[in-house]
Amino acid sequence: MQKKLLTRQRLMLLPMLLILPGCASNLPAISLPPEIPPLPAPARQPVTPSECLPTCSAALMNERGSWRNSLTLPTSQDLPASAVMTR
Repeated sequence: MQKKLLTRQRLMLLPMLLILPGCASNLPAISLPPEIPPLPAPARQPVTPSECLPTCSAALMNERGSWRNSLTLPTSQDLPASAVMTR
């Protein structure tokens, strides 16, 4: 009987011990993420010259896109290098 009573008291004490840290007066400090500093002047992109038209820039972007596609498209499947060549 005595042992059963002690076990019950210990089990009742356990939830109180788990709740106790939630009542702490000093809450943990939340630190803000570090700010990203601005780029130094030499690392910044230069201003677009006035003689560059928006259509010129758009054409360049299209040209770059076609270059990129030509580099990434799969090539035609030819015979493997180990295939027998006939004339």
